[in-house]
Amino acid sequence: MKIVLVGINAKYIHTNLAVRSLQANAGKYRNEVEIAEYTINHSIQEILSDLFDREPDVVGFSCYLWNIEYVMRLAQDWKKIWPQGKIVVGGPEVSYNPEKTFEQYPFVDLLIRGEGENTFKEVLAWLHGEKQSRAELSGVAYLEEGELHIGPPQKAMDMDDLVFPYESLEGLENKILYYESIRGCPFSCSYCLSSIERSVRIKSVEKTEKELDFFIERKVPQVKFVDRTFNCNRDYAYEIWRYIGEHDNGVTNFHFEIGGDLLREKDFELLKTFRPGLVQFEIGVQSTNPDTIKAIRRTMDLKKLADCVARVHEAGNIHEHLDLIAGLPYEGYASFRHSFEDVYAMKPDQLQLGFLKVLEGSYMNEVKDSYDIQFSSYPPYEVLSTRWLPYEDLKRLKAVEEMVEVYYNSFQFSASMTYLRTLFSMAFDMYVALSMHYREKGYFSCQHSRLRRYEILWEFAIEWLKMTPEQLEEFRQVLTFDLYSRDYVKNPPSFVELRSDEQKKKIRAFFDRECEDPQYLHGYDNRVTKQLFNMIYIGEFSFDLMAWQKKGEIVFGPFAWFMFDYQKRNPLNYSAGVQRISMDS
Repeated sequence: MKIVLVGINAKYIHTNLAVRSLQANAGKYRNEVEIAEYTINHSIQEILSDLFDREPDVVGFSCYLWNIEYVMRLAQDWKKIWPQGKIVVGGPEVSYNPEKTFEQYPFVDLLIRGEGENTFKEVLAWLHGEKQSRAELSGVAYLEEGELHIGPPQKAMDMDDLVFPYESLEGLENKILYYESIRGCPFSCSYCLSSIERSVRIKSVEKTEKELDFFIERKVPQVKFVDRTFNCNRDYAYEIWRYIGEHDNGVTNFHFEIGGDLLREKDFELLKTFRPGLVQFEIGVQSTNPDTIKAIRRTMDLKKLADCVARVHEAGNIHEHLDLIAGLPYEGYASFRHSFEDVYAMKPDQLQLGFLKVLEGSYMNEVKDSYDIQFSSYPPYEVLSTRWLPYEDLKRLKAVEEMVEVYYNSFQFSASMTYLRTLFSMAFDMYVALSMHYREKGYFSCQHSRLRRYEILWEFAIEWLKMTPEQLEEFRQVLTFDLYSRDYVKNPPSFVELRSDEQKKKIRAFFDRECEDPQYLHGYDNRVTKQLFNMIYIGEFSFDLMAWQKKGEIVFGPFAWFMFDYQKRNPLNYSAGVQRISMDS
């Protein structure tokens, strides 16, 4: 018998943990199970052709919020061309309402509900005739003669009984790998499906450490823990962090979703010793409105959270990604503006402005009518309006989201946005103004190159902000600094003041000296001046580099020479290594 488990990923770099875990835990049937991964960018015809060539007896589909429509189109077409085969589905998008699932997708033969490993093994036993009927299976639902049958729930597994889902890295080179050490969540956030399973099950420290060795020894670029609130058990989290710190291979990055306010002094002491880029944290703030936090049943100490985020930020070695959700109860436009400001002030490396998804099975779905929440009838079931947030305001927030994504989260305009922030009473208003400029010019409907984004920001400064000549010159320098912090641009935008012949002469003399006796350019052996001139940018700027690097402040002073080294990039934001240099011989 041949079983093919299909994972449809959002991007090529992603991998599907669920299908790998099902295969790994299939017991004596493991060799009969194949994995087939694609992306939503593949045409359905391509996938159908590939599946047809495999001639499977059973095809299993992993269903999520972002791929369900694609998956079900694929599955329905597959049933038409391969009617003799069975279709099994599972995943959060189909588990919570079997009635609705089979009403919409009657071509499905079997639905696995909830935790899938043991259930999948039972299903394989049934397919091999080792169980007389589907009625003997736990954790499934199916239609029989038009009648829905829902089996008893599957018993929760001991996490240490899970077989590690990776055997080799074949086909996974340079992809993000996902790892799970915790199931369930102790919190009850009303918008989240993880809150349904209140009990928390955690792998032993010993098992987790042994499995992490697989990634560390093979120098996997990034491992993302899918655990919700990884540090809900703070002692467990500490031991795992300690282990990856002690076994750092200099390459692998570990991503954790954590509760920022759960960090302790001993955690800070450990974390500050890590190599820059060894770990990154995703912290869900969602809102700073007390009424909103209470309504979504979220447990969070906001003051402590802000203090903890600041402590991590000050160490400068851990990427912090903070989340906000628009469309929550009691959060209108004005309230969200303040929540945004509170989180922006925490100086996260990335600020994710998301929008409420009203998920089947969540408590938010149960109480949606009491909040007048209107949301899309189609995945991802995103909010359209609430009692506090009309669609017009939500539309404005969508525009702000795009501006934050382009001009903040990209790390390409860091100094520029810091400078512009001083011209607004609130950072939120800066992104609103920028979005209005985009809308007025029709830029939202166009694709823009990276250089064009700089030109638009310069245009915004001239046309919208009415800067003084002095301010405009300051901003021109800051924008130029950002431009070269990312790449050595050989054909720069019009706002860049080209270097004079006298400046170029000084720069070549500097490189001549460095080739003879390097004071700044270590690691460039056997390079000549002509090569260095085309590899490293040197320019004059009149602001204080140290104030920017140490405190994130824009302070102006006398002109100085800065060197941009693209071989020594910041591991957290990929910016060039920048240092002030002396041009004196």
